[in-house]
Amino acid sequence: MVLVLMAAYAVGFVDRQILTLLVEPLRRDLGITDTQFSLLSGLAFTLFYTLMGVPLAWLADRGSRRNLIMVSIGVWSAMTAACGLAGSFVSLFAARVGVGIGEAGLSPAAYSMIADSFPPAKRARAMGVYAIGSIAGVGMALIIGGAVIEWAATAPPVSLPLVGLLKGWQIAFMLVSLPGPVLIAAMLFLREPARQGAGAAPSAPLGPYLRRRWLVFTLLAAGYSLVGVVIAAYLTWAPAFLMRAHGWPVGKVGAVYGTILLVGSTLGVLIGGWWTDRFAAAGRKDAVLRVAIIGATLAFPFALAAPMMATGELAAAMLALMCLGFGLTQGLPAVSFQAVTPNRVRARVIALYLLIGNIVAFTVGPTAVALISDHWLKDPKKIGVAVAVVTAVVLPLGVTALIAAIKPYVRAAQEEAAEASDH
Repeated sequence: MVLVLMAAYAVGFVDRQILTLLVEPLRRDLGITDTQFSLLSGLAFTLFYTLMGVPLAWLADRGSRRNLIMVSIGVWSAMTAACGLAGSFVSLFAARVGVGIGEAGLSPAAYSMIADSFPPAKRARAMGVYAIGSIAGVGMALIIGGAVIEWAATAPPVSLPLVGLLKGWQIAFMLVSLPGPVLIAAMLFLREPARQGAGAAPSAPLGPYLRRRWLVFTLLAAGYSLVGVVIAAYLTWAPAFLMRAHGWPVGKVGAVYGTILLVGSTLGVLIGGWWTDRFAAAGRKDAVLRVAIIGATLAFPFALAAPMMATGELAAAMLALMCLGFGLTQGLPAVSFQAVTPNRVRARVIALYLLIGNIVAFTVGPTAVALISDHWLKDPKKIGVAVAVVTAVVLPLGVTALIAAIKPYVRAAQEEAAEASDH
């Protein structure tokens, strides 16, 4: 089950992330600016992804999570193909909105299914494996997208009935939409897990939970969201930075940065889940936050250094070390919220965090960088410097919020564990 859900998460991230390699052909063919591109990458996807997450999580708390995921896969795959047919900024923006709506149904339902299938002592590793899907998806989007774009530059034109000739960036969108039907078929073989613990009862109102846990929820959401701003800024702009500042061709950028994410970030997520479980087994009640803080802190100097390197190879080395550090943190937000949330509101709490976290990370991160580049630095080649400025301001704030969350988190986790054991 975890492997199928991870594959769905990976394909979803391929569909959302392929855009970052297409910045230059989109600027050329559709005449968009860096700021408009940041809106396509961030706001168009994220706003509806997050807004739809809460009502779809409400459905996940009440009905079949498996069926919800199957419908979601179908919607986002169709809308990704629609991105390849876009002829203007407005039509591409609308298609990206559709991708966001489709993907909104996956993670709240998936996290709820995983939590009901594993005991607390093994949840961090299981959710870490699921989280690898996002990193694998980004890496595959870069590797596949870079290869497709380079191939399309020299290949004969591709023509489809009723559509006509397709350009390289359009072909890339079409290709990454194809795994959707295969995933839907794979989901048919999964069983809906029984709801466990205190949440085996029917779904409960969300308001009383939030009034009771407002402090820990706010600090966790703020901390992970602010760390996410830097991660989103690099996911969006690192390819453009390597192409503009160091003259790397798109195929090389996709192969190198995609491999860095696949290897470095995946290794970090696996280590983070294992390390968290080891700390927890040793009696550390703050295990998950301890590892998350360590990971973000380790990533900080390399995130600042990457855009300042004299060569693309040195920049790539810094990016690899940064991704390893952030990987320690990336698999842990859901684990943190699971520990302080009863089952009966779990999917909606995760969806609410995703609403906040994604709006903050994938809107503020890419757009803040683009605004600094377009209106302050006024030099496309300095896009990496703009990312470093955002990192220097935002990442310390995120780590501070996670540190402040430790005491209320430990207290809330102990109370939730005691209540679950009573049931």
